[in-house]
Amino acid sequence: MNYLKEWLETILYMNVFLLIIDSLVKTTKYEKYFHFFSGFLLMLCLIKPLVDFSFADGFMDASFLQNELKNEWQLIGNSEDFKEMKDDIRQTYEDAVENQICEIAASYDISVTEVQIRWKGDSEEMNTLKIEGESLKESGHSPRVSSLRDDLVEFYHLDADHINIEIQE
Repeated sequence: MNYLKEWLETILYMNVFLLIIDSLVKTTKYEKYFHFFSGFLLMLCLIKPLVDFSFADGFMDASFLQNELKNEWQLIGNSEDFKEMKDDIRQTYEDAVENQICEIAASYDISVTEVQIRWKGDSEEMNTLKIEGESLKESGHSPRVSSLRDDLVEFYHLDADHINIEIQE
């Protein structure tokens, strides 16, 4: 009910506004242009509920924003400052991943000596992990390695064959 009231108020205010402008523009050479423009505005006000209830405006807004975001990222992506910042962010992320892997491996009695991360091209997605480490226990590292691999697959959403773990005893 509130929506209907607001819609009718908009039409009323638009009509009053257009009548005031019409009295100012009357008998000038711009009168026919004004009538076209005012008719167009009133038509937009009248079909507003159809657009709102069809949810088309949300789709149009989202697609417009997606295109604008894509354009902005392309502009930013060509900036040297952004490339340096992106490298810094990637290095910070790699350090955090290495710390996480060390903590997870420690729960399986494995001491990690090196972590290498390979990325999918220039994207922000990891492609492969190579982990080298030493076993803190003397025997039976095979089940621990497969459990560690399973945890890393689940944690980083990688394929198991993209995680290479080498443990020395």
